[in-house]
Amino acid sequence: MENFSTIVAAVDFSETSCDVLEAALVMARATGGRVRLLHVVPQVAQSAWSIEASELNIDDLQREWTADAETQLAELANSAKSKAWLDSASVVVGPAAAEIVRYAEEHAADAIVVGSHGRGVIRRLLIGTVTERVLREASCPVLVVPDRALRGGAAVRSMRVGRTVHAA
Repeated sequence: MENFSTIVAAVDFSETSCDVLEAALVMARATGGRVRLLHVVPQVAQSAWSIEASELNIDDLQREWTADAETQLAELANSAKSKAWLDSASVVVGPAAAEIVRYAEEHAADAIVVGSHGRGVIRRLLIGTVTERVLREASCPVLVVPDRALRGGAAVRSMRVGRTVHAA
């Protein structure tokens, strides 16, 4: 069985985020690993409209987005069924895929767990641009948890880790 001692669970606060966290915790419990919960806040773009809006302070807006994300991430971490396997919860700022891969490398992650967000008519063919980039760029295994809409609204019930099936 693969040794997943450090597992990064990247969440975006969609409905799939709870499933991503639970899947990562199942992996951690099965392999004796620890989960690092991660959320990436997009960088506030400096565009023509924001420069013209004199009352808009980009730095204040970035701090507000980051603080909101930290609050949501703490709530998600507190809702976890198996908190004993949760090591940390971090918020970083930047392009999502690049920051997830960077964070995983920086923390010597053995695996990354992300959600998919296929949308629209061809949703079953799409897993989302962030997930697709993480799959291409990560140097460790990546587990993709399908969006509930792709699973008919069902939560992840079980997953296979090595030769054992674990209930989520």
